[in-house]
Amino acid sequence: MAGCCLSAEDKECQRINQEIDRQLRRDKRDARRELKLLLLGTGESGKSTFIKQMRIIHGSGYTDEDKKGFIKLVYQNIFTAMQSLVWAMDNLRIQYKDEQNKENADLIKDIEVDKVNTLEKNQSEAIKSLWKDPGIQECYDRRREYQLSDSAK
Repeated sequence: MAGCCLSAEDKECQRINQEIDRQLRRDKRDARRELKLLLLGTGESGKSTFIKQMRIIHGSGYTDEDKKGFIKLVYQNIFTAMQSLVWAMDNLRIQYKDEQNKENADLIKDIEVDKVNTLEKNQSEAIKSLWKDPGIQECYDRRREYQLSDSAK
């Protein structure tokens, strides 16, 4: 009965106000259930990995779009690691045992990692050949002398 003397505009304002109040109560209820966590640590210390594992274990997992994004990221990580190895081969003056791998190394050096979306057959074969080279294996064994991501192997 309190609203019987209100104009149409006042009734609309009252309805909007009630809807805002309902939304605020819902947001407050949801915020009580939400936990926030601040993860601190140096680079490569596992912060992102921790979040990803929590999402897999306790969350809804990954969407197909997320998975497609990870494929691109994996390819980029492969090229980044292999480029690090190839540059370290030069800096550490380690020779390739297979002469063909000099050309493979040049192919890998010329790739712009941030533009990588796929792994082409010739690139895949070059990476496989380089990885089998005893010179690259020696370079990998000396990885403490240069920066190489822990996930490189």
